[in-house]
Amino acid sequence: MSNILRVTTPMAGNYDNMSHPKTDMANREDPRIQGPVVPNKVVRADARSDSAAEEQNVGLKFQYQSNFEGFISQMKSEGVMTQEFATVFFEQLSNQVKAGMGEGSAQEIAQFLEMIKVDPQNMLAFLKEQGDAAIRFQGAFFSLLRQVMSETKNVELRAGILDFMKRYTDMAEGKHILREIEQTIKELKGGMLQSGREKMEEMEQQMKFGGSGPGSTVENASLIKGKMLPYLNKYIGGTHDRGNVREGAAFLAALTARYENGDAARVIERFEELMEYSAMQKYFKGFETQSLLKVLESTDFEKTIGKNKWMKGFVSMIQNGMQQGANIEQKQVFRNMMTSILLNESVYMPVLHMMLPMQVDGNLTFAEMWVDPDAGRGAGESENERVVQGLVKFDIQDVGFFDLFFVYQDKKVNLQLNYPDALKDKEKEIRNKVAEILAENGLTGQELFFGSSKESIAISEAFPQIFERKNSINVKI
Repeated sequence: MSNILRVTTPMAGNYDNMSHPKTDMANREDPRIQGPVVPNKVVRADARSDSAAEEQNVGLKFQYQSNFEGFISQMKSEGVMTQEFATVFFEQLSNQVKAGMGEGSAQEIAQFLEMIKVDPQNMLAFLKEQGDAAIRFQGAFFSLLRQVMSETKNVELRAGILDFMKRYTDMAEGKHILREIEQTIKELKGGMLQSGREKMEEMEQQMKFGGSGPGSTVENASLIKGKMLPYLNKYIGGTHDRGNVREGAAFLAALTARYENGDAARVIERFEELMEYSAMQKYFKGFETQSLLKVLESTDFEKTIGKNKWMKGFVSMIQNGMQQGANIEQKQVFRNMMTSILLNESVYMPVLHMMLPMQVDGNLTFAEMWVDPDAGRGAGESENERVVQGLVKFDIQDVGFFDLFFVYQDKKVNLQLNYPDALKDKEKEIRNKVAEILAENGLTGQELFFGSSKESIAISEAFPQIFERKNSINVKI
């Protein structure tokens, strides 16, 4: 019969000892038990894995990290778009079905492919053009400003130069900022009640979205600050709308601040203030302030960016792909491409980044370049001591994916090229061709390494200074 009542057998021995019974095993602290409960005494600290004492951040629902750490974590996983481009263009768009995309999207992509047609003899010019479009602050004017920055110890002058550069940047991007303002107003109207929407439409009609003449910036900014933003604050308070409308109003205010900061009159005013410093007069002696805008408009960047139509088409195509993709997977590919572009334009990216989509002899090619033109040159070093370091990733349709890493100094090159496995039997031919190209350009190949591209060269390996926070800008909120 089973012992249901758990009756125990008395211990044999002297019954006198029963007046001092042995401690019950159930009252002993078993080290295998975490967090025992004994009502009549204090026991050891609870060591359970769900204890807040063991894991202090158990209640946190987000990762606590700085802006730079967020940039690094994204850069490691989303900083390269070469393979994403191949997914979109080589695998999907090369088919006539276009992966189920609409007729309008297919036509837009066809126009883009027509823009990037390049003859083999013009590839070097195309590369230089993309380099000019990627560097805003280049040319004699900005070189003089850099010399002033490097020589002066005046904190006010340095801060003034940086403020001038910011105003110039906002002025150069004025049309883009105005388009963002127009889009933000449309989104605000879409989230408002009918009465609020009608009032916003009345104010919107007074905006000069197409005007770029003198005074239009001041008029638009005054309208937004004097009428539109106060009305939005009143509307949010009256309707208790703490969602998209409030966020849109805050974003509109930020855009308006940049738009107003880029007014041409403000740019000239700031430069005139800088000219009062003796360090500026040393390098800009005889410079006429009235000609400032013409000088800024004639930089290589401004000239090239106006001709760089394929970039506008590329960005437009990505935006449409995120909104009108055939399925969620395709939308995610376009979203990853946009994320990569934004990451490589971050203030934390200390190296030059370029995208090179080309259609050469009917073969579609997409390349990405990361170049550090001052990888090993310190202050006072000569041009011969300059070290240029670069990483190139390119994918050729029907050929495969390549990795190219190089270090250049004094016309000598160390180079590593990873090529597709399908070209293994042509390594000797590739090696000879690379040596021939270097010789034609007056370069000497010191160390040349060739191998498989199964394991792509990571940006962190090519440019460790990015991840070690060297040469980066410290931005804090």
